[in-house]
Amino acid sequence: MEIENNMTNAKQQPGWLPRLPITLALTFGSAWSTLVSGAQDDTDLNRLNMAKSQARGMAFAFKSASAKMMPSVVTVLAKRQNVDETEDTLDLLNEDSNRDFELGSGVIISADGICVTNHHVIKNAKSIRVRMADGRSFAGKDVRSDASSDVAVFRIASKEPLPAATIGNSEAISIGDWVLAIGSPFALDQTVSVGIISNSSGRTMNLLQGLLLQTDATINPGNSGGALLDIDGELIGINTAIATTNGQFQGVGFAIPIRRVQWITKELLENGKVRRARLGVRVDPIPQSLAEELNIEVRSGVYVSRVSPDLPAEKCGMEQGDIIVQLGEQRIFSAEYFRSVVEQLPADRSYPVKVLREGKPLNLDIQPVFRDE
Repeated sequence: MEIENNMTNAKQQPGWLPRLPITLALTFGSAWSTLVSGAQDDTDLNRLNMAKSQARGMAFAFKSASAKMMPSVVTVLAKRQNVDETEDTLDLLNEDSNRDFELGSGVIISADGICVTNHHVIKNAKSIRVRMADGRSFAGKDVRSDASSDVAVFRIASKEPLPAATIGNSEAISIGDWVLAIGSPFALDQTVSVGIISNSSGRTMNLLQGLLLQTDATINPGNSGGALLDIDGELIGINTAIATTNGQFQGVGFAIPIRRVQWITKELLENGKVRRARLGVRVDPIPQSLAEELNIEVRSGVYVSRVSPDLPAEKCGMEQGDIIVQLGEQRIFSAEYFRSVVEQLPADRSYPVKVLREGKPLNLDIQPVFRDE
């Protein structure tokens, strides 16, 4: 309004010229010239082109990884009540179905239809159906499950080979590595989220046995049992849980490392249950005072706080106060990692154990037993 009033007054004066608009035009023209000349600076252009190239490269990597894994990721519908196959199929196609079912995700790990998901997805299910990325649906058969690790496996009833995920190396993953999560959060099939590995040394949760990968890739209800993959599109984990205060994702998600999933799956398929080995020893972190006395790091082994009678640890000569630094080929750095290594040991042979006793190295041989023996 003030500009308009000034212009009106100016028009009433003899020899009026629109000086203000000219001034504004000159000002804007000068700014535009400066902007253009700045944008054309060789250094800035090089930086801009490099940034665009890097962004396109990351986008291409994400798209390639997703495309490689997507055919192997399925939506899992686990019915909580008995329904016939016709009703089951209709529910699968009806997004508004109010039948009682659990919705999650799964990953096909072999062409003959072996599919991995979470125990809590298929727990107490009367029937299972899966929906493929291409829209096809199949029944799930021969369900086997391990509650303590939250891993379940079943066979997809298909007469044709199915697209299997490429298995990656979960032990080679490091903090800061890019990862993608694919699943069906809130019944939205084939949803992809991107993040990084937040912790690769292994987290533990009260209700789950074994170490978990931690990621900030978004995981929400329905993602359970879905794929965590690396930048090469290879499966490195099965999404299982989130840390939350409101039931939704808050930046901390967990996945079961694929090496552990493979071991559990093999046990379930071959034995119908997971056989876990034991040594009969309780271990704790090395006390800081003892670590300082021995001039070693706290995370350079585990402290033996108890040896149970008549079990492998006692039989091999292990004693309370020993520090276990290596079991077989595995260097030991935490009590959680030690327990994870021990439970997966085949109990059909002995393993070398390196310990420190009063600061002096000692080599032992130990043969584990299964927990139910």
